[in-house]
Amino acid sequence: MTAPHFELKIDDTLSLVLPPLQAASEIFNLIDADKDHLRTWLPWVDSVTIPADTCKNLADRIEDFQTKKQAAFYGTVDGEYAASVGFISLIDGVGEIGYWLFSYHSGRGLMTTFVKKCIEYGFEELNLNQIVIKCAEGNVKSAAIPQRLGFTQCNETEPARIRNGTDHNTLVFTLDRNQWST
Repeated sequence: MTAPHFELKIDDTLSLVLPPLQAASEIFNLIDADKDHLRTWLPWVDSVTIPADTCKNLADRIEDFQTKKQAAFYGTVDGEYAASVGFISLIDGVGEIGYWLFSYHSGRGLMTTFVKKCIEYGFEELNLNQIVIKCAEGNVKSAAIPQRLGFTQCNETEPARIRNGTDHNTLVFTLDRNQWST
């Protein structure tokens, strides 16, 4: 892995990084190899067809990080890309966290660790008042993460979106600054 633009160390093996544009081909190849897994819940997967698509995404992440519109990172394990996790929007003191994990890293608690670090960063460094996580109603593993981290599930869901050819309502979870304890 080439030196990132930005890094949040979690421990000796885990980090959240904002990769340089040179990492686009590597990340594209990882996404491409894991498309069957990722497309289950991520509607954008099949639109990523060439490394330039990932390069554009990285360029947008870097620009939006610099302008404080988002803080979207990649989670790494021993320097290898394992996940995408971070704030996909930052508006008026509210940050929305989005995440996905490569299949060969699932079941190890990594995403919970990565999201927890994002929450700390959001409240401590970005001075957010509230953090939101949204996920598809049927995505039990994804919904378990905000539940595990003390988020409150809102009573209302967002309108259904198509994911992998099937309509799924979107669950909404919130965590206010005064609810968070490290």
